[in-house]
Amino acid sequence: MKKLFTLLTVLGTVLSAQAKCDWSGYYMKKVNQQQNVFTFYTNIDWDSCVDYWWIVYDYQLKRKDTLQDFNGYTQVQFNAKGKYKVVLHVLDVCNKCDTNFIQEVDITVYGKADVGYKVAVKNCKFYTFEMTNMNDTCVEYYYSIYKSDLFDSLYGYWDTAKDLNLWLYNNYDFSEEDLVYYNMESKRVTTHEFTDSGRHLLIGYWYNKCTEIDTWVMVKLDVCASERTNSVKTVVKNADIRVIGYYDMMGRQVDYMRPNEVYIVLYSNGSRRKVMQIAQ
Repeated sequence: MKKLFTLLTVLGTVLSAQAKCDWSGYYMKKVNQQQNVFTFYTNIDWDSCVDYWWIVYDYQLKRKDTLQDFNGYTQVQFNAKGKYKVVLHVLDVCNKCDTNFIQEVDITVYGKADVGYKVAVKNCKFYTFEMTNMNDTCVEYYYSIYKSDLFDSLYGYWDTAKDLNLWLYNNYDFSEEDLVYYNMESKRVTTHEFTDSGRHLLIGYWYNKCTEIDTWVMVKLDVCASERTNSVKTVVKNADIRVIGYYDMMGRQVDYMRPNEVYIVLYSNGSRRKVMQIAQ
């Protein structure tokens, strides 16, 4: 009987402590996503009693890591497609209770996203590209094609590596000096005639302007593989166009473009294109 009384007393103490912790006024939420970089925010303030930690869990690797906090914000970059979980663990040491706020993340936004292409029969430099149709009026379609000496230096790795796209994403700076083609207006099917043979990297980019969710696919191209490259890169754009300004996705003009965020460049002919600088 004494053991039962002690157990009930302890249980009552725990329930009483939990009752003192009202988490209903607190939250965590995703406040921004630029491609594979997610930003989360919480309105919980640190004080003498309450503390919290940001944690990301990788379902593929079965691994968790602690994220840095920036006055209620945290940012995480997912470098591989798959499923993840971002957890905000909150502890009230005064009332001896805790809770978790959880957001599931699936970085594979469009599971069937792909870019197909055809090469002209009599001109190995003339390509027709076609991105997967998402059948959504909110989705925009963009292409970027790069040519770099780095691609030629990879030798057999370019052809055989299973993780080449991830390696390129982490190690290649996607410099505008290497950019040989882009479309400034959404276009699901496009054509391009290359000025040079050799290895190129195409990135197909699907952007949902309604939800601000996106995804991308990298495609390796060996243009006229039997021909010798002349290392000449010509950007396909109008010669007399000048930049009017840079704007964020909310339409606000900015003076500085932060890494891993999408911006709109407005040109003097009224055209525009989306750009993103990838942090190293």
